[in-house]
Amino acid sequence: MKRRIAVITALLFAFVTAGVKYISAFPVIPKPEAEGALSWDLKLGSPYVLKGGEREMLLNIRLSGKEAGPGERTPVNLVLVIDRSGSMSDRGKMEYAREAARRMVGLLGKDDRLGIVAYSTDVEVLLPARKIADKEAALSVINSLYPTDSTNLSGGLEKGIAELKSLERGGYVNRVILLSDGLANQGVTDPSGLGRIASRASEGGVYVTTMGLGADYDENLMMGLAEHGAGNYYFIESPNQLAGIFEKEFGRMAAAVARDTVIKLALAPGVRIDEVYGYEYSVRDGSAEVKLGDFFGGQERDILVRLTVPADADGRHGLAAASLSYGDLLRQGSLVSSARTLAYEVTSDADKVAAGEDESVRSRLVSVAAASVYRKAAVAYESGDAEGARSYLEDAYDSIVELNKTSYKNERTMKQERDLREAVRRMAAPPAPSSEEGRVMIKGQKAGAREAQK
Repeated sequence: MKRRIAVITALLFAFVTAGVKYISAFPVIPKPEAEGALSWDLKLGSPYVLKGGEREMLLNIRLSGKEAGPGERTPVNLVLVIDRSGSMSDRGKMEYAREAARRMVGLLGKDDRLGIVAYSTDVEVLLPARKIADKEAALSVINSLYPTDSTNLSGGLEKGIAELKSLERGGYVNRVILLSDGLANQGVTDPSGLGRIASRASEGGVYVTTMGLGADYDENLMMGLAEHGAGNYYFIESPNQLAGIFEKEFGRMAAAVARDTVIKLALAPGVRIDEVYGYEYSVRDGSAEVKLGDFFGGQERDILVRLTVPADADGRHGLAAASLSYGDLLRQGSLVSSARTLAYEVTSDADKVAAGEDESVRSRLVSVAAASVYRKAAVAYESGDAEGARSYLEDAYDSIVELNKTSYKNERTMKQERDLREAVRRMAAPPAPSSEEGRVMIKGQKAGAREAQK
């Protein structure tokens, strides 16, 4: 079977030789150090690029959340937006959703607030967002949930966001959790329009987590909402997983140490961003912005950025002014900001460029590239090209196996290897992509690719 390893390898080397390295090669850049609830570490693969026209560079930004101490749990403003369309009657989905919501109530503390919105054709606020003094009353509302008609997802989402925005949000983690098992077929159904709803909410510090249940929902829509809403995305294959996923999300919120986290890159003249792998971003007036939402204690994220820089003139050039800002929940939500200046050097010495390469950035690129190929495999299989999907998966798997033979392997890349090995095995004799088993495979692969890029 024909492999694309040579193509992927050539692509990776093209990125790397375009230049990237640890920024401390320039003494003016301070060493990374903890600053409040978050610390950040910026690396270029090499501060040098080969002279001539335009060159590509990579920048990896790693953020780490400080572990919260005992008794430092952040209070939560939470609104559950639950699909109760007719399809939720299948396989006991609604009962599992009720059980998940009941268990969520049990986790609430005295300072937490909860609201519940249910949607089908119509949208109803079953529980206005507030502190729950009487948990039995909240449980009674949850027990009244039942499936009805169509799926007015946009109406439910907008109502849930409005409920949360009615609350005092200072010092709180603010989250809307949207659960759906089907397609948006009432109200706003266009993915871009729904994405704008989530994006506007995130601009106001309200983040949207989406949970897709079963084989019939639109995973591209639900992932897009989570991206625009700076929240999390979960693919829930079986209804009996619901309670555990709800608890996992609540645990992340309760362990939050930073909120409204934003990275900005003010680009030097002639520099442009080509891609921020795995993240939505916006560019305005030469400045790029990546919204990361909340961070919980002990969490790490790698944001890999691919840029193009001018390389016509020898010498040192400015790349970007990078800034990090967030609300420090270990300091009552007070604003913390930090800034770094990035630069690169144009040279005609190819050996100097090669010698400056940073292997950790290169390994991150291998992982991200494998995740991109993993997603391509899912799309190929979805379109009926099982042979192409299998070839993609084998290429991605081989590249990660090679990475994990080095000292740069980590828990995430080892999981990536396990996931890809299983995907290759299942693609040896795949079901029809239109079957329920096939649709579940597609959703699982896309979710795995998204997770690896984060």
